Amino acid sequence: MLELRAITEENFIDAFNLRLAPGQEEYVSHPIRSLAQAYVYRNQCQPFGIYADGRMVGYVMVIYDYDIPEYDI
Repeated sequence: MLELRAITEENFIDAFNLRLAPGQEEYVSHPIRSLAQAYVYRNQCQPFGIYADGRMVGYVMVIYDYDIPEYDI
C-alpha cells in the first residue's frame, strides 16, 4: 500500500538516506536540499515521504505559490 506522510522529527533521517537513481541528479534535488528549502520557506512548502508497506521509498514536496491567484483553493 502506498501512502504519503508528512516529514517530521521522527522520519526526516529516512528522507536524508534516500538515494537518487542515476540520471535523476540533473532533474531532482536531493531530499536534504529540498528539506532545507522546506524549512526556510515553511509557509510555502510541505514535504512528504512516500511510503510503500511502511517504508519510505520516495519524497515529494508541495510548494504553494501565493503569487498566482489561480492556485488559491
